[in-house]
Amino acid sequence: MAPFSIDFEWQSAPEYSHLLSDDAAIILDSGSLTSCLKKQSTDFRVDVLQEQWIAATQEHQRLLGQYCTQLQCREVLLVCDDVARVYAQSWINTQAADLGVRQLGNKPLGEVLFQDKSWQRSALEVAQIDYPNALAPLLKDLQLSEQRLYARRRVFTHQDAKIMVCEVFLPKVSYATQFAS
Repeated sequence: MAPFSIDFEWQSAPEYSHLLSDDAAIILDSGSLTSCLKKQSTDFRVDVLQEQWIAATQEHQRLLGQYCTQLQCREVLLVCDDVARVYAQSWINTQAADLGVRQLGNKPLGEVLFQDKSWQRSALEVAQIDYPNALAPLLKDLQLSEQRLYARRRVFTHQDAKIMVCEVFLPKVSYATQFAS
């Protein structure tokens, strides 16, 4: 199954400094999302939806390097106290996969990237998703209505290793357990 499209209208985070969303502080925070969510909950977990190798698109090559041809796409839900809070999609090039992020299982990618100081972070980009049509199947499975959502992304780099992480913030409602691993 193809990953959900994250082809949103991305803008630099300062363009969203006026954001009024309940999650505005987290969305605009440049630190570890995993760490932030763990502080807000008593039970945090990562539910892996799927992991697969996919041919890089032109947009991937623009962000991750023109010689990037195959990427590992990892899709997960970040779940706090049995509520799916974030849909995360990571695009991992071969060099990054070889650095130990190939087989994370239910381990949060954020823990790996923020504990190793050799990973450099790009500037944060944010997108407002007014009509999340690409995410409609996920929202339906999670029993969420289509509504305005926000997402953020950035690229992590360690020499030739690159990972693009996109995080879509979901409304705070009950979690649909059919996604549990």
